[in-house]
Amino acid sequence: MRPIHDTLDWNLLRTFIVIVQEESVSRAAVRLYLSQPAVSLSLKRLEERLGQRLIERDSHRFHVTQAGQLVYREAVDIYANVARLAASVGEADPEVAGHVSLLFITGIQCRFLDSVFERFHRLFPQITFEIEDMSSQEVQHALLQRQGALGICLALQCPENLTSQVLARQRYRLYCGRSHVLYGRHNLPMDSLMHEAYVSFGSEQLDGVLSPLAVFRAQHGLQGPVVGQSSSLQEIQRMVLAGWGIGCLPEHLVARDVEEGRLWPLPPYDGVADIDLNLMWHRDARFSAAESAFIDFFLNAMAKVPLEARLTAGLEAAEETPEAESSAYDGA
Repeated sequence: MRPIHDTLDWNLLRTFIVIVQEESVSRAAVRLYLSQPAVSLSLKRLEERLGQRLIERDSHRFHVTQAGQLVYREAVDIYANVARLAASVGEADPEVAGHVSLLFITGIQCRFLDSVFERFHRLFPQITFEIEDMSSQEVQHALLQRQGALGICLALQCPENLTSQVLARQRYRLYCGRSHVLYGRHNLPMDSLMHEAYVSFGSEQLDGVLSPLAVFRAQHGLQGPVVGQSSSLQEIQRMVLAGWGIGCLPEHLVARDVEEGRLWPLPPYDGVADIDLNLMWHRDARFSAAESAFIDFFLNAMAKVPLEARLTAGLEAAEETPEAESSAYDGA
């Protein structure tokens, strides 16, 4: 019998990757410009060829089996190697051109995202981009109106008709500026914060995308007046730095300010809440060649870098530490 690598149709792996990423055969069919029966048949052929059940699904459930997770990781690895090979020998397709519209919330600092842009532009220099800054709610609304290919935002839950994957997980902590009365004090009890003036995000409400921060304040009785409010992360950071009050900020974003003494961490010292940055797109969108190339590249890259590393590590981290790949699957 011929070995499987001599007889396996690589197109089946490509189809399987998209099925897992879309969590749906029908949505995978839309993205691949194929019929649903054709995609179902591809999945069946791959399972038969490998002798393993890869996906369990019915009208209420979609589940990637353990074997399916392994195949997904290996398939993504194969396509990543092909992309690197093409780049190294100068065979990136110069004919793939077009425009991609992206919708981002303000203040994203993510090394992984930066490296995706860098690598993708190297492979597809003819593709152009437009990136619009807006609030999380505006990102979701625009995607529902199909005004952009991809969005990055915060979300309490994924809206109907959108598909979401966690891009990165940000830990929010409380800080004060150098001129604040609590600056420089160690091992503070939580009740020392109860009446301190507070700087708040506009979405820091019980029904907002930063509701975990509002819940934390309510649970710990932080009743100080709100002296500053903004939807911009940079402006919240500016007000806290200025000493107006205490406020929550993403830990990785202000690490340098803490190191250089401009901000001081406050209790609880293990952080207030973990807030996810979500990558979203319309589940029924029919993407252009340029959009499909970027989305495929982005999602395959996400499978290579573990969730917990994406804020501070780029794609080079996956190449340097291949042993980390076993944790790269996020339940896509």
